[in-house]
Amino acid sequence: MNIEKRLAEIEQRKAEIRSLLEGDQEVNLNELEEELRQLTEEEKELRQRQEMAQKIQSGAVQARAVASTKREGVEQRNEDPHDTMEYRRAFMEFVTRGKKSDVLEFRADETTLPSDIGAVIPTTIINRIVEKMEEVGRIWSRVTKTSIQGGVEVPVSTAKPTAVWLAAGQVAEKQKKVVNAKISFSYHKLQVRVAVELVAGTVALPVFEVTVADNIAEAMVKALDAAIVSGTGTGQPLGIANHNVPSSRVATLSPEDFGKYETWPAVFAKVPRSYRSGVALIVNDADWHKYIVGMTDTTGQPIARVNYGLDGTIEERFLGREVIAVEDLLPSIDEADAGEVVGILVRLSDYMVNSNMAITYRRYFDENTDEWISKATMIADGKLADPNGVVLIKKAAD
Repeated sequence: MNIEKRLAEIEQRKAEIRSLLEGDQEVNLNELEEELRQLTEEEKELRQRQEMAQKIQSGAVQARAVASTKREGVEQRNEDPHDTMEYRRAFMEFVTRGKKSDVLEFRADETTLPSDIGAVIPTTIINRIVEKMEEVGRIWSRVTKTSIQGGVEVPVSTAKPTAVWLAAGQVAEKQKKVVNAKISFSYHKLQVRVAVELVAGTVALPVFEVTVADNIAEAMVKALDAAIVSGTGTGQPLGIANHNVPSSRVATLSPEDFGKYETWPAVFAKVPRSYRSGVALIVNDADWHKYIVGMTDTTGQPIARVNYGLDGTIEERFLGREVIAVEDLLPSIDEADAGEVVGILVRLSDYMVNSNMAITYRRYFDENTDEWISKATMIADGKLADPNGVVLIKKAAD
């Protein structure tokens, strides 16, 4: 097999598929997705074979787990340059003492000064940050994460094919998914301050990495959760509350209506049935406890359910739907202005956050305050990929 020739054919076919997706003609997304998956798997296998052949030819075949004895013990060689022990220790020295090393990879923008460069965070810390974000982010952990090039328009299908019953020997007509909407992502910079003073005196590398990961993850999760729910779309992701939805999926409630049982079945009914699986109610925690937790039906039975798992985790549900009670992400209906969103019914998996999770770390001296400032930066954007199942609950005018 001519590997080079086949790889070129795969690249050409991928380019054709991209042209089809960016064009206006109707396409079968399921078939293209399956073909793209097969091409990607084949390309991966061919490149592995090509790499092995090149290593054999140069006499450089080595086992990945070759042990090399160093002064600090036996370490496993890693192909990732950002995951070596040398790089990780150099990064710790840079964060805690501002000591720069030739080992570190720095990313600099054309408009920044040499003192403004940012070091790439080691892969070990990045993995811990991602795991921590998934653990603590109630909103973030439920949305869909993608890594698409910014500015590329991705078709969004809003029509679904249907199945039909056929007699023996009959064949169903081929159905094409109608693509009548597109979504594209921009480049927004999320930057958070890292509490370096907590780790400045740390000597042990594992403690340092865990502390930095926890600080970055906590700060970024809070910012991402806020952007997903109520982001303005200017310099940050467009939040669910600020997306345009048809008036038929907007519920306008007064504080009195908010606490009545008969109000909520009508609100939940606004969600199209095909979108009800997995829908959650996002509401201010004060409203949840003041108006809903103690609500009863006409027979006096409680409507809301608050259960406790074996680990003590609280699971809140209302009319069979999960409730995500938040504090700062949505205003309370008692304090909100007329027309402001005070609750959201949404399937969070329909929201997409696009980022490569390549977080950089920048350390510089602020001459105005005579302080060392440390920041972690991530490029991300987010939008509703499918807004058809969203219901916005707004406060009624007085």
